[in-house]
Order: sequence, then C-alpha cells, then structure tokens
Amino acid sequence: MKEERLGVIVTYRVMTPMTAIPTIIRSKPVLSLQDEVAALRAELSTEKQARIAAESKLAFLHTEQPESESLEPPPSRMAIIVGLAKLAESRDDDTGKHLSRIRHYTTLIATEFSKLHPELLSKTDVPVIGATSVLHDIGKVGISDDILLSPNKLTDQQFDTMKRHTSIGADILISLSEQLGRDPWVDTAIQITLGHHEKWDGTGYPFGLRGETNNLPARIVAVADVYDALTSKRVYKDAMSHNDAVELIKRDSSSHFDPKVVDAFLSVKDEVQQIANRLKE
Repeated sequence: MKEERLGVIVTYRVMTPMTAIPTIIRSKPVLSLQDEVAALRAELSTEKQARIAAESKLAFLHTEQPESESLEPPPSRMAIIVGLAKLAESRDDDTGKHLSRIRHYTTLIATEFSKLHPELLSKTDVPVIGATSVLHDIGKVGISDDILLSPNKLTDQQFDTMKRHTSIGADILISLSEQLGRDPWVDTAIQITLGHHEKWDGTGYPFGLRGETNNLPARIVAVADVYDALTSKRVYKDAMSHNDAVELIKRDSSSHFDPKVVDAFLSVKDEVQQIANRLKE
C-alpha cells in the first residue's frame, strides 16, 4: 500500500493484523525548507511508532522461564524495577502505596491462577509477574501534571492523551531491553505496561486486543489495578467498599476481564481485602 505525504511516498509492508512496518522512499526533491522539516518530523514519528508497535508485538509473545531459574529477579533487574517504580511514584503521591498494593494483589491472583491452571501459568512465572507489575503505569512519567493530577473528570481529549501512557511506558522499557538484552523480567514488564488496559471483549486500549490475544500477565494486573482503583479514595471520588468492588469485577467477567482470572481473584478475595486493610492510604 502506498501513500504520498509532502513529497514523500510511504509504503507499508503489513506484518500482522495489528502492525504495519513503514518503509520511507524518497521520490522527488522537497520544494521548501518548511516542507522538508515537516516531512522529516513525519518520518521520525512514523518510524518511532512503528518501532514501538513492532517491538511490542514481539514482547507479547509469552516468555517461558526454565524451572531451574531462580524465583527471584537478579539483583540488577530488581534494582532497575525498584528505581523505575520510584520514578513513577515521584509523579503522584498516591502511587507509592498503590504500587505496593498492586504487587501484593497481583502475586496473590497469579499464585491462585497457577494452581487452578498450571498448564497456562507456571509457578516460576508468578514472582516475575508480581515484581514487574509495579511498572504498569511507568509511562505516566510522560503525561503532563495538568492531566495526571487533575481533580476533575478528564475531557475526551485529555483522556486520549492519558491513554498514551501505555505506549510511552513500553517505549521506555523497550529502550531498556535494547541495552540489557531480552529476558523474562523486562519482557513481562513490557507486556504488562502495554496490555493492562486492554479488555477481554476487545474494547480496551491501546490495540483493542480481544481475549487471549492480550497477554496473561496484563490480564492479571488488569483485575488487580481495577480493584485498587475502585477501593481507593481520590479527590474526585470516594472509595468503594470491598464487597461492592468484588461484585463489580464479578459482573464484568467475560467483558472487561478474563473469566479465569476473575475466578482466581474470587478465590483469594478475602486475602486481597486483608492486604487492602493493611495498606490503607
């Protein structure tokens, strides 16, 4: 498929239904400096988005961790995870305890899921998912304060900007992966960062993935994240009770959430409540 923009022909070589990798081909001289600058900016933007999409697609592939590997991340990986989590925490006073709760909730749900469905999730993957869940919102470091810290309901335009935190976070972690090399810790963090706002019925973002086309770690974190959001007080809303939050998540099983993940959550809901009470804001 070809398209001409400002004297530049852009051809797309379709790799998957989700990803198109652009190839830039110069066809004729650009007539003005203004057009040349605009064309170069368009190329940079297109290439950046294509790189994020392509690398992200690779990261969605499930990375198996051999049974012989340690159940704890290497010290260097854990230091990076903690450092990046602290970076996210610095932008939002609520984030610190939120991240602690998310890690506990995610670990509980993932542990139960691995018991119920060992063929889908190995117990050795649980610590990876739990540890890297704290990076799910790392991309919010790229969202301006007037949107991130707004006490009011976001406008549609502001919400569209807020949605970009998933791809911003993926870009940060992909850059990290390029330096460190691929491993289960960074790959899982990318999966979670990209996919925790996708929905089981395909109405989520950023890609509108449906069902198991979204990765399992992100589907687990999605439940943990929504439970915490519902039961936390914010300047623009009161906290929902534990029981009401559980009922809402149960209601949204098979629409917003993976029903198998919801079943695992319901099996440990009492332990989740204990953590919520212990780590109140």
